[in-house]
Amino acid sequence: MSSRTVGSPADNRRIDSWKEIAAFFGRDERTVKRWEKERGLPVHRLPGERGGVFAWSQELTLWLNSTGVASGESAPSALPAVDALEPTLPPKPDLSAPPPSPHPRSTILSVAVLVLALVAISLYAFRFLRRPTHEPGNPRTAHRRPDPEAEQLYLKGRYYWSRRTEGSLNQAVDAFTQAVVHDSDYAQAYAGLAECYDIMPEFTSMSRSEAFPRAIAAAHKAIALDDSLAEAHRALGFALFYWDWKVPAALGEYQRALELDPRDEEAHHWYATSLMMLGRYPEAMSEIDKAQQLNPASRSILSDQALIRFWAGDRAPAVDKLREIERAEPDFLSAPRYLAGLDFAEKDYRGFVDQSKHLAVLSNDAQLLAVANAAQRGLSQGGERGMLEAMRVAQQHFFDAGQSSGFELARTCALLGRKKEAIASLKGAIANHDYMVLNIATDPDFALLNGDPDFEGLLRQIIARMYRA
Repeated sequence: MSSRTVGSPADNRRIDSWKEIAAFFGRDERTVKRWEKERGLPVHRLPGERGGVFAWSQELTLWLNSTGVASGESAPSALPAVDALEPTLPPKPDLSAPPPSPHPRSTILSVAVLVLALVAISLYAFRFLRRPTHEPGNPRTAHRRPDPEAEQLYLKGRYYWSRRTEGSLNQAVDAFTQAVVHDSDYAQAYAGLAECYDIMPEFTSMSRSEAFPRAIAAAHKAIALDDSLAEAHRALGFALFYWDWKVPAALGEYQRALELDPRDEEAHHWYATSLMMLGRYPEAMSEIDKAQQLNPASRSILSDQALIRFWAGDRAPAVDKLREIERAEPDFLSAPRYLAGLDFAEKDYRGFVDQSKHLAVLSNDAQLLAVANAAQRGLSQGGERGMLEAMRVAQQHFFDAGQSSGFELARTCALLGRKKEAIASLKGAIANHDYMVLNIATDPDFALLNGDPDFEGLLRQIIARMYRA
């Protein structure tokens, strides 16, 4: 996952001051201040500024539709939330001006692009809704009919969510948010929001600490509206696993999703990747193969299938598959991210550097690029040891600045035999909820720490946290 600093999505408007927050709801400042204190209205403080506050329009919209108001108090209007989303809508045409004369070729291209987009969205909607709706046990039979416009926004959100790029995920959040504005009881739209926030730390600049609590809140809202919704349970399972590290609860949510809908490819997919993190490779392979059978066109499923296969021991075919995906899907982040890690594991350090730099440019990750450049310099001057030492210096800089969790620094220090620094960095990674610490007991890069009392204590702490009630 990316370790870049937090940045707000392009379609999410920042609202500064109590006055503007109050205007968003059409209320006075005293009322919204009381909502923050009594109802958990999501308002943020500006560091170093007494009384300075701000909020994000999407958070306010989600809060509006996921919480009640005090007894006897009328609910605030949702209409201002539509204004907050207007920057993503096309501008209204000036009907008084004469239309420009478009170039014939540009007109044809524009029409072609629009048609292709509409066809893609229609095909995705067809695939998503192709399951029979009257089969015994199918959870969709219990769902209420949503507002028609909200349903179209939801389907649009599902299409963009499936693309898994920074731009498409922001478009998906926009569509799901508009869907719940149109229909505040639309459980599937809340589940869609939860699943966007689940994967935004991996594919966008949003931090885990910002994304996962939103995912959990939206998933709980979806389940409260419709407990038979498989999408909501799988979304909750993902966040519980990768943020709260509640392993039994997370696996239970995946299993609940599959009980509700055995053909839910994403539940099989996410269940598989969680099992991989636990080192349960045969079960992970079984689940990811089921996901591929249900959706053979998913580049995300194919990439994770290759990753699981690599760690299960089938290494060369897995790398070949990832390189094929990288060539076919040049905008997709998972393939170069996985290849960088696999090259490192195979001690192909030039491949590791090349893939890291490619990923950094593709994802606009300045921190990753700085570490990759340091690795390249160190490798050329001092081989493997020189590369690791140069990486350590760069990673330490970002860790000290509070811009990384510390896990990658811990790995580098462990490989260099710097045990105290490795353990200190692991403590930082634990404090930052970095899920990568979940399998350090079996990670060969941390083998030099085995037997160290402080390291063994950290392992006990992690395991206790993973399997707590």
